[in-house]
Amino acid sequence: MSERLFNAEQLALLTKVQSQLIPAENDMPAAGSVGCASIVHEFLREHEELYELVLRALDAIEKSTGDASFIQLTSEEQIEILRFVEKSAPEAFAELVRQTYNAYYTRPEIQAKLGIHGPPQPDGFEFPSFDVSRLDRVKARGKLWRDA
Repeated sequence: MSERLFNAEQLALLTKVQSQLIPAENDMPAAGSVGCASIVHEFLREHEELYELVLRALDAIEKSTGDASFIQLTSEEQIEILRFVEKSAPEAFAELVRQTYNAYYTRPEIQAKLGIHGPPQPDGFEFPSFDVSRLDRVKARGKLWRDA
């Protein structure tokens, strides 16, 4: 494994940011409360370019808070900072969001709450039956292209 590691403060910041990106709602937990920061951290250890983008986003978030800590700000202030960073560092912020979504929606407990009861394609998601007779009209038209 690579030595690209987030320190404890960066992991805490990532956790708080993830909880703003995907907050708790109804029976769905916030991204920060289901271990998404650790998942993202482990993934990024092996992907230097993506690690650098996410690190740049976290740095931009911290620098945008002035003397305050992002973690200590109110939810409204945190959202304002995230909107600012989204505009000022769009590529880095987009990667942070993408990694958060990937980590969150691949968690088994989140998939279960969404009614997903198996792995996504190609390894097991069941498709409903398909009526092959629906292709009869297309087959009856014959060949509509020329051989090259």
